[in-house]
Amino acid sequence: MLLVTVAELAAAAWVPGVDQLEGKGWPLRLLLYPTLMLAAPAVWWLTIGRRQPDVPTPYAAFVLMMLPFWSDTTANWLDLFRSVAWWDDLSHFGHWLLLCSGLGLLLDPYVRPRWVVVPLVAGIGALLALGWELGEWWTFIRHGREADGAYQDTLGDLTLGSLGALLAALLVAALRTRSTRHRPG
Repeated sequence: MLLVTVAELAAAAWVPGVDQLEGKGWPLRLLLYPTLMLAAPAVWWLTIGRRQPDVPTPYAAFVLMMLPFWSDTTANWLDLFRSVAWWDDLSHFGHWLLLCSGLGLLLDPYVRPRWVVVPLVAGIGALLALGWELGEWWTFIRHGREADGAYQDTLGDLTLGSLGALLAALLVAALRTRSTRHRPG
């Protein structure tokens, strides 16, 4: 998934004349997306994996956290953001659901009291949604062709991203509760 995303990003940054890719900050994404995709595995390995080799590597959490970057890049290549009216909304909700589900799975074993996982993951997700929207505005909205409807779109994106983060936090808490209930003995 990482290699496919990097290949799509590189092509988006250097292939001229692809209308749906114009003015969307692909060189910057080429630097940031792989870095962000590898951030959680790197931090986990430096803080836990190396010090506690008996702890299983949380591959599912890493995949969940990488999926939004691959999805965003692929959807841009497929022109889904312009050709499917609801795609942007779905992606903001779904990407934060995936990203924060992975984050919740990473944090859950280490956060006490356990109920703190829900507001922690939802809060981090809301802050990440805010950071994402600021990045979008700075990179390609403030001087681009999308500036006219940016305010309304940004408010909707922030709301959907925050709701996706909250749902992710609740799902992680429910998964934890369910697995705790079904443990033998």
